[in-house]
Amino acid sequence: MLPYGAAAASDPVIAAAGDIACSNPAPTKNACHQMATSNLLVGAGLAAVLPLGDLQYEAGALDKFQASYDPSWGRVKSITHPAVGNHEYGTKGAAGYFAYFGAAAGAPGKGYYSYDIGSWHLIALNSNCGSVSCKAGSPEWNWLKADLASHTNTCTLAYWHHPHFSSGPHGDGGETGDLWQALYDGGADVVLNGHDHDYERFAPQNPQAVADPSFGIREFVVGTGGRSHYAFSAIKPNSQVRNADTFGVLMLTLHKDSYSWKFVPEAGGTFIDSGTDNCHAAPGTPLLRVTGSKRVRLSSFRAVAQCATACTARLQAVVFAGRRKIRSRVIRRALSPVRTKLKFKFSRGQRRALRKALKQHRRLRVTINASARDAAGQTAGVKFKLSLRR
Repeated sequence: MLPYGAAAASDPVIAAAGDIACSNPAPTKNACHQMATSNLLVGAGLAAVLPLGDLQYEAGALDKFQASYDPSWGRVKSITHPAVGNHEYGTKGAAGYFAYFGAAAGAPGKGYYSYDIGSWHLIALNSNCGSVSCKAGSPEWNWLKADLASHTNTCTLAYWHHPHFSSGPHGDGGETGDLWQALYDGGADVVLNGHDHDYERFAPQNPQAVADPSFGIREFVVGTGGRSHYAFSAIKPNSQVRNADTFGVLMLTLHKDSYSWKFVPEAGGTFIDSGTDNCHAAPGTPLLRVTGSKRVRLSSFRAVAQCATACTARLQAVVFAGRRKIRSRVIRRALSPVRTKLKFKFSRGQRRALRKALKQHRRLRVTINASARDAAGQTAGVKFKLSLRR
């Protein structure tokens, strides 16, 4: 079993960026670099490509998609899962966008859908709130709540065009607040956006822009697909990394209970940003849980433990053999929201004592004492009671 946050060779890699193709595909020094960014995608062994809206300027017409987007990012169309931007709605009902991508874009008139990649659940949303309402109680919000409730994946990523938080000239997008709240309540881990033509990474935060290292969502603004650059405006709370002069894509490696990111610039670019973080459960989830069979044998003395967010746990089983207490070896383990099976071990002398006690008693009482601490300093302790039988 891999340790928490470790990578497997088969972990899928996805790439994302928004604000991509000019109506005139010829590049200039600071604009229309859609071909250069698409070169980062072709032959990269990606599991999926996530275009983050405003894919085809200026109005998302089908003929423009075919003339500019298709020869560049269209080369990876077969693995593309797009989100719709405001420029696509320059054509009534974003008709060119839906015609170009077909079923991959979700139902026309909606533009929101979900799917799984590896162990992750991914959700594409429509943030054009004047065309598809984003408010609580709207069809999109109701669908999102139901989708989150019906998927129990440890890790969840959502993406759409307009960022809820941004230090770019468009600033914070208040209309998506109810979607952010639903995602936060549902335990989502990552949000990807475009719209502002820059790169920005935020620390995990709640929908009110309060830092939340345990249950917050980490947002990336990746409006670097090729169209142009924007300068930053007022720097927002929890903004950690920013760049306003590099085209490129964000690569994400999706591990079973964590993720790694790397911003990859177009050829000749020098700006990079990389890191890794852990997935978490929904706010309000107990930090530590221990479960398992209520009756175990000495040869299969196991339990299951998990933490709501990244934690370090200490567990020890105590067997009551008459007046004697026989303690297992201490288990110290990094845990995640993924259920982890743990085997409790005893010394050779303890095992002999336990077998002797089991000859006298059909069952012995056991208490597993467990404690945990997460990165934010929160602690928890639980006791799990069971019995050891012959």
